[in-house]
Amino acid sequence: MVSGLKPICVDLFCGAGGLSYGLELAGFDPVVAVDFDKNATATYKENHPGTAVLTADICTLDTNEIIKHLGGREVDLLAGGPSCQGYSTHGKRDPNDPRNFLFQHYLRIAKALRPKWLLIENVQGLLTYNKGYFREEILSQLEAMGYHADAKVLVTADYGVPQIRKRIFFVATRTNQEISFPSPTHGDGGSGLKPYCTVGEALFDLPLLMNGESAGRYTEEPHTDLQRYLRGSSDELSLHQARPLSEQAQRIAEHVKEGFGLRSVPHECLPDRFKKMRTIGNGELRKDCTTLYHRLSREKPSYTITCHFRNIASGPFLHPIENRSITPREAARLMTFPDDYVFSGVGIPRQIGNAVPPLMAKAVGQHILKLMLNKQSKTVHKNNSKPNVQMEFEQEWQILSA
Repeated sequence: MVSGLKPICVDLFCGAGGLSYGLELAGFDPVVAVDFDKNATATYKENHPGTAVLTADICTLDTNEIIKHLGGREVDLLAGGPSCQGYSTHGKRDPNDPRNFLFQHYLRIAKALRPKWLLIENVQGLLTYNKGYFREEILSQLEAMGYHADAKVLVTADYGVPQIRKRIFFVATRTNQEISFPSPTHGDGGSGLKPYCTVGEALFDLPLLMNGESAGRYTEEPHTDLQRYLRGSSDELSLHQARPLSEQAQRIAEHVKEGFGLRSVPHECLPDRFKKMRTIGNGELRKDCTTLYHRLSREKPSYTITCHFRNIASGPFLHPIENRSITPREAARLMTFPDDYVFSGVGIPRQIGNAVPPLMAKAVGQHILKLMLNKQSKTVHKNNSKPNVQMEFEQEWQILSA
């Protein structure tokens, strides 16, 4: 990495750009991004005009298409999140799903580019699916390629994201640098950590909506640090549209208290098909939890935002105080996309739900960049003991991590 220049990264399976956006906030320069979804790449292009975006199937992509956009530069970080539906706990977990093996094409491109560092993000289910086969396969293949690697499950709420989303991160390097992962910055109030960011902190400067309503203007000023970050310099509001509930969903929602789900609805108010869920073999009411028709709490982070956040029957997507699902803009905020992040084309819920939360990506990116710079710092200190050289390096790190 040359002093004064940002380290460059390539983002495979880039989707709408959440991973790239967070890495950019951390100090990386996303030079090339690849995805097969034309709507997602349209969104990516809108928000990353300086990046060469390739709309292509990675299974058939010629690596030279990436190389020609690098301008002879070495890749500092190859990042990506191969599609995870085959081993996601939210999917059918089909062992023959071809998406299970997309990581092989990530590794194929890694062999050709030989980046200094690698970052792979995926669902937690990859750890246990088929007795951990995919985790061990990825780690063993990276080792065979000359990288040492490690993997760890990180929780987004631990890094300032108002959402409990567990994902596995693989980090690998062909340098001699020791691999580690970022320490949590947020928690339940103990150990000197900042408190978790909550749904209320993220959403409650946005206009309240009735079923089917929309709003294109803010009606009040932001009043939390998170809201100020998410609002940025925006003066217009997009995608804040409430999807109308069905009559059945409306009746159920009226009985769900904040922070509770379907099991809190009186038995007599449930449709017949849900009454069976309320009892066990001896006829007693079940006491376990379900997130169906769950109403989010203003005082806690949200549950995982999926592609189905507009359907309250599929999960915990009821607005904390209104009888409606969260809007696409509210979902984007819970993912930590700022309000001026533009989503294009169709399938916007899918683009949002499949993304890496930018503030999570920023935390991981900053940590990797710190590892990179620490290694360079030692080299500079060893080869040149002049204080001004070390000071210049420290200033560069401060600029990159700001």
